[in-house]
Amino acid sequence: MKTNKTSILATLAEANEGKAFNNIEMSSLPEFKESDYTASSTDRRSSLIDKLRNVAFPSLPAECMIENNYSGILATDLFSLNTLLGSMIENKVVMFLNSHRYLWDDDNWNDYHFIRSNESFPDVRLVRKGNNHDIVLGIELKSWFILSKEGEPSFRYRTASEACDPADLLCIIPWYLSNAVCGHPVFATPWVYSAKAAAEATRRYWIYERQTDKPLTVKERGLETPSARPYMENARDKTNYKPASDGGNNFGRLARTGIMSDFVEETLLTDILGIPANNWRLFLKAHTDSNSLKDIQRKISLITKIPQSEEFQSLMKALRDYIDELPEI
Repeated sequence: MKTNKTSILATLAEANEGKAFNNIEMSSLPEFKESDYTASSTDRRSSLIDKLRNVAFPSLPAECMIENNYSGILATDLFSLNTLLGSMIENKVVMFLNSHRYLWDDDNWNDYHFIRSNESFPDVRLVRKGNNHDIVLGIELKSWFILSKEGEPSFRYRTASEACDPADLLCIIPWYLSNAVCGHPVFATPWVYSAKAAAEATRRYWIYERQTDKPLTVKERGLETPSARPYMENARDKTNYKPASDGGNNFGRLARTGIMSDFVEETLLTDILGIPANNWRLFLKAHTDSNSLKDIQRKISLITKIPQSEEFQSLMKALRDYIDELPEI
């Protein structure tokens, strides 16, 4: 991020005493640990949480199939696919959890099932059958089309920590089309994290870690905390932090906190027809963002991290030869 020439660095103590700053001294911040905000090992739901995180959700790519085929989509329109298909994919995941309960139910939850409601946080809840108010835990589902222009999950997670139960989870489901620009949706390995810890990470980043163009105090960087509690009904907007100032509408961009960086990097290496997902993304982005053929050619030539397989090298050579034959504009 572009910073002011008179950049001011502050320690955590100085920031909390009212000093305005552009950048925080990272070594002065306590280590951020997800485990500080999760359910304890003595919680009766601990085994359930573990199985959801380490068995059920990692099984999605192999066990959950979507047969719907999509074709005839303009390549430059692919970036909007998550808006179109996101709800369908999230509903499919809820159906998967209920039909594959052997992956997470150790016979303690026979009377419970997962339901989804877009109007509440979390949008998926494990509830007693016939009594939606008897809630065991919640899961906030987010889908991510991995060829999207941003190259990372771009949703805004504004939920306050106070609205999260320590057992609640946040799950990001990466997906792509089987033939890159057409075909049926295919899942990649999801990212699962404590919903409460994610809220705390967003809060910490916005108030302390975020770099700003001009020095701001903690109060100016602050967040208004809602009067929220876990599992409020039809009150998603009442569970959100509200920033004191956010002219760029950037509050809640969870990917910027860094807690999912490894996941994003690994997911963008997903093999799609022998080509890493990120190369597909950059190729499509070049055509969407460019105004001239010459600019498209330049951007395509900058695509890096090309795999060394003979098949891919042959494909890239053919693509370069084709580009070289195109007329200059």
